[in-house]
Amino acid sequence: MPDLWSVLLFVTVWLTVGLVTAAWFVLRAGHAHLLWYVVGGLLGPLFIPIAVERGRATTRPVDVREGRPRRTGDGVRVLVGVDGSPDSDRALRAVARTLAGTTGELVLVSVTSPDRIGREAEDERRATRRMLDERVRGLPGDLPEPTTEVVVGHPADALLAMAEAHDVDLLVAGRHGHGLRDRLLGSVAEDLTRRSSRAVLLGSLSDR
Repeated sequence: MPDLWSVLLFVTVWLTVGLVTAAWFVLRAGHAHLLWYVVGGLLGPLFIPIAVERGRATTRPVDVREGRPRRTGDGVRVLVGVDGSPDSDRALRAVARTLAGTTGELVLVSVTSPDRIGREAEDERRATRRMLDERVRGLPGDLPEPTTEVVVGHPADALLAMAEAHDVDLLVAGRHGHGLRDRLLGSVAEDLTRRSSRAVLLGSLSDR
């Protein structure tokens, strides 16, 4: 009987460590497939080094369309994380409403999953590009023409890297993301505020 309890305790600890690691991996690192929970449950503690290594995936722009900023040094440089969710749309509208006259450069960035490859990755990239183009068409004319970028990577890492690359003054993201992963919320939003050396605005603003 004691052996049975030892086995049950071992299995419980094994599953718990694996599933907690998988939850961190999926929610924080921006990976899409819930199959990672199965992998985590099976590998248990062995999944920890895999998750850490995969968590170092490099940010990679895959679709960039250059905009037209105002004169150099003229206005605030703003980067907005866009994922098609209501909160990210509210954040973008808040920028358009409150910063239109003072924005010198506007960059819209959407992050796609590092897990997808081949046709699946291309389909996601195209859908993301369509979503970004729709958001651009809805912007008022008194904003500078935005640069739009589709980036493969982990959400917080990608937004921070793009903010650094464009040397922006303000990083804007919605508080709630799209779908189960909540891609621009939770630990990702906390990560942005904790790690960014630039001002961060999390878009919980109302549309009124």
